[in-house]
Amino acid sequence: MRSKYLVGVDGGGTKTIAVAANEYGTVLAVERGDGINYNTIGMEQARSNLKDILDRLQARINGECAEVTVGMPALDMPADQELTSLFAGSSFDANLLDLQSDAYITLMGFTLGKPGMIVICGTGSILLMVDEQKRQHVRGGWGYLLGDAGSGYALAIGGLQAAIREWENVGSKTALSEAAMTHFKLSHPRDLINVVYSPKCTQAEIAQFGRIVLKCCESGDEEAIRVTRSSMAAIAANAAEMINRVPEANQVGIWGSVLTNNACAREFFSKELLSRCPQAVIIRPEFPPELGAVIHSMSKQGSLRDEALKNLKESYAEQKA
Repeated sequence: MRSKYLVGVDGGGTKTIAVAANEYGTVLAVERGDGINYNTIGMEQARSNLKDILDRLQARINGECAEVTVGMPALDMPADQELTSLFAGSSFDANLLDLQSDAYITLMGFTLGKPGMIVICGTGSILLMVDEQKRQHVRGGWGYLLGDAGSGYALAIGGLQAAIREWENVGSKTALSEAAMTHFKLSHPRDLINVVYSPKCTQAEIAQFGRIVLKCCESGDEEAIRVTRSSMAAIAANAAEMINRVPEANQVGIWGSVLTNNACAREFFSKELLSRCPQAVIIRPEFPPELGAVIHSMSKQGSLRDEALKNLKESYAEQKA
């Protein structure tokens, strides 16, 4: 009888990583490939990209796949049967697919299925909570047009608006003005219009200026501090509201480049959340999202034990070495 294995997928907009592990938590193989966000590249291309990754993964394993849990960037809640079948098409067995949000598998990387919340601040932002009944609750994630507080994009726009105010002599002097000129290679401030409204300019490219805002914040620039504090306070308010409604989910994981790579952003977020919600416990997830997807499957299969979690961590580190 062929041994069975589980596959966890952290799907992204530009890159995807898939991990296969057996029921004992031993990681058997890891593969990477292109993004699978069907909201941006279409269902057919997303399906094709995932199939390419999984075909390469499964070619390296002697066994039978029991389930594939996919953290899908196009979702903020679990996919229903109709959507799962639509995505599967003729390429996958829909019965083997479990399509979750990428936020959910990140959450599973530190709660291991217990109540808690994940706050993700990367290019975009989103908050996801799971309560004692395993119900999922989502806040944020409205996208860049409607507002993603705490995201790199929101920080970038706030920083650029501060620069514009100085350029137009209605705002405070700020290092963000010169930083914007340099970052976007502008000869004149109004050249920024042509850059950001160009069809070739993506949300992710604008969001990169958010890193500059955070650097200026760390350097003590008052406008950058104001932009960062305001954005972090907004997403912390959402987190506090959710915890006050569901007190058992007071374990708060932080993820994404804004919160994990910048001390100022973490400090502003943490102070605001704890001032509103002193019982909150802020943690960094122990397992990455792709292993969070495997943990979700193991929990469903009844094989999630301490020894399996230890094996996951150790064998994945060996695979990446």
